[in-house]
Amino acid sequence: MTADRAEVLRYLRMGGAEPDAVLAERLARVEREVLAACRPASYWRLEPLVFGAGPGELRIGPLDVKSCALARTVRGCRHAFLFCATLGAGVDALLRRYSQTSGADALMAQAVATAALESYCDDCEAELRAEPAVAGERLRFRFAPGYGDLPLETQRPLLAVLDSARRAGIVLTETLLMVPSKSVSAIIGAGPEPTDPPHAGCAACGKIDCAYRRRSEIPKPARVS
Repeated sequence: MTADRAEVLRYLRMGGAEPDAVLAERLARVEREVLAACRPASYWRLEPLVFGAGPGELRIGPLDVKSCALARTVRGCRHAFLFCATLGAGVDALLRRYSQTSGADALMAQAVATAALESYCDDCEAELRAEPAVAGERLRFRFAPGYGDLPLETQRPLLAVLDSARRAGIVLTETLLMVPSKSVSAIIGAGPEPTDPPHAGCAACGKIDCAYRRRSEIPKPARVS
């Protein structure tokens, strides 16, 4: 698990600018402290995926969801992973300490932790690909509740199915926030390469005013001749 520097700078909204020597040294120190505080944990279940009769209706094991964007992403899949992961409570404690001592360090630590969580999820996907039931198949984009048109409320039944509190130490508040805060849940389809690959990442999300949107992932409009 690492914290990709380009991703950290994107979360810091620095664009293509490189930090000067002083800022780079400070960022490196914060990165070391955040990674040292990480106690990552994850859990997943591979479930059969069945498409329903209505638009965007899916049944993934015991979980019923409705999302046209997710349905496009998992088109052609017969299985999907229900997935959760966290960096652990130690990172939250470190973030609280930074918030009391240095706003700049707190901002950098948030960016580092977010990038580290993405890196950890990428590492987990290598283990998912080793599942015999999906040998030779392609994992689709990690699709999280609240992304695109998948309701954030999906978080509650998804984590309940995963028994996330016991399996990974992740609990959900009444306002649907995960604790520890640097945690993620997702649905990951597994299937053959689609003939027309659906958009993933920022291209699949309808929130076009997001400050962190990767412009390179936005699909170009079709040319009208």
